[in-house]
Amino acid sequence: MYDCMNSLTVRIFGGVFLIFFLAMGMVLYGVWTYQRDRLVEQTSRNAIQTGLVIKAGLHSSMLLNDRAATMATIHNMLNLEGFSLITIVNIKGKVIMSSDPAYIGVTLDKQKDAGCLVCHSGNVGELRPTVIMNSDQQSFIRNVTAIRNEPACYGCHDAAEKNVGILVIDSSLDEMNALIGGLARRIILTGIGVFLLGALLLHFILTRFFTRPLEELLVGFGKVGRGDFTYWVDVQCGGEIAQMADSFNIMSRAIGRYVGEIKEGRAEVEAHFTIVESLSQTIEKKKLKEIVVDLLSKILKAETVSLVLPVENKDGVFEIVNIHRKDKRHYHLFFDLASGVLPECALTQDDIQGLVHHNYTRPVFSEDGRKLLVPVQQKNMKIGLVAIVKPAGEIFTSSEKKIVSVLSHHITISFANAELYSMAVTDGLTLLYTKRYFLRKINEFVDRFHVEKVGFWVMLLDLDHFKEVNDRYGHPVGDQVLALIAGVIRRNVRHGDIPCRYGGEEFIVLHRGEALEDAVKVAERIRQKVADHVFLIDDIPPFSKTVSVGLACFPHHFQTGEEVVTAADSALYQAKKIGRNRVVVFDQ
Repeated sequence: MYDCMNSLTVRIFGGVFLIFFLAMGMVLYGVWTYQRDRLVEQTSRNAIQTGLVIKAGLHSSMLLNDRAATMATIHNMLNLEGFSLITIVNIKGKVIMSSDPAYIGVTLDKQKDAGCLVCHSGNVGELRPTVIMNSDQQSFIRNVTAIRNEPACYGCHDAAEKNVGILVIDSSLDEMNALIGGLARRIILTGIGVFLLGALLLHFILTRFFTRPLEELLVGFGKVGRGDFTYWVDVQCGGEIAQMADSFNIMSRAIGRYVGEIKEGRAEVEAHFTIVESLSQTIEKKKLKEIVVDLLSKILKAETVSLVLPVENKDGVFEIVNIHRKDKRHYHLFFDLASGVLPECALTQDDIQGLVHHNYTRPVFSEDGRKLLVPVQQKNMKIGLVAIVKPAGEIFTSSEKKIVSVLSHHITISFANAELYSMAVTDGLTLLYTKRYFLRKINEFVDRFHVEKVGFWVMLLDLDHFKEVNDRYGHPVGDQVLALIAGVIRRNVRHGDIPCRYGGEEFIVLHRGEALEDAVKVAERIRQKVADHVFLIDDIPPFSKTVSVGLACFPHHFQTGEEVVTAADSALYQAKKIGRNRVVVFDQ
């Protein structure tokens, strides 16, 4: 970014530098040519005028035939500033007088002599002021004046001659060149000073109003490129760059809003997909409870989620499924309104009372925005209530509030479907699973074994002497006994075991795991709880019953579900045979 700005600054300064030196070159060229030509012309005029003056003085001296006076005149002329040499040449080209004694007596050939060729071309004599460079690389201007033959000169010269000689005056151009050189140097020094001052001023202007604002814009583009749409470009200048900065800020905010909307829409789509995917994993109510609290904890980033559901056939008793973000385990708790002792969870007794009295028709947020109650109900069927609590210092966001109604709808539909499925796979009298459900689950356990390599136990339970109850008290009492025995079984199996009514007074339990001691422990617990239970039904005198249990393991005993059930039935027969009220493990 900064390299780009530096490169741009260098280019600008390079362009200014080039323009400056082109201008300086043109100025110097103009001074050197125009002023030089003017000065040469002026020097030529001065030389011509001086030549006329010298000519007049020489004329008087020559009329007197006073050679010494003539030479004195020549030397006096040399004292005038700017003259370097004065020479008088006769018509034969012989130097008869000169300010330089070395030239006197020298005969010049105007067709060959370098000093004459500058004025003479061919055989035609042409006298004109000419700039000459001598062997010492010194320049001077030569002015040649013809000395006319006048009547006063006839005494010494032939009257037929037109000219009696030539006056040659060489004027030095050193002073003129020094003047022009000094002027050029002053122009160069002044130009450099002006250039440096202008460069500093230009650098300030470029930095203040150009490069620094552009750097701010480049920083802004970099921020936007990395996803920071809140960065504000603030430039302290006006004009087009300020307009660009304002447009950039408006554009970045607009892009930020669009990206935010896209992210929010994507998050909603992902949330919908997660909801549907999670809730479609099962239709079993038991598993669905845990899936729902997991889903709500994940989607809403909750600290605690508690799901409360009424327990069937038990007024005022509720099951609470609770999960905490730091624990991740599912706790299945029970609460009786009559006891008033509520387990630790996200719910209050008032929340549960509101569920009982149908107070919730839509999601309800707490005043501080941290807690949410979501009713799970369909028309007049109250299914349950969910309480979601956010971590301390957090509240539900607008996007989370939008998804709550979707969550409530999908959860309600899932529980409604699970309720219908539960009715289809649950025995109406005992509220345990049906035999058909058991047969499907045992096949699933067998299939799962081939993947996870974890076996299972089959517990077959049968009430001892149950026919006596029906014969003595009637079948309605017998049904109540079966329902109470089913409740004992349900409360004493492990979470994950599958208790079913197998037929008549027979019950069967699928116990996951291959450890013999665990299976025997569960079976003995059920047997003991049934033996300890006292049946208090209507006005009938209290009585007790016992159960016999047969155990068989897959795959230790047999390799198919049917064979394991047959083995458990054989063990149950053995328990009946040796005295009832006991647990017997199949022995091959």
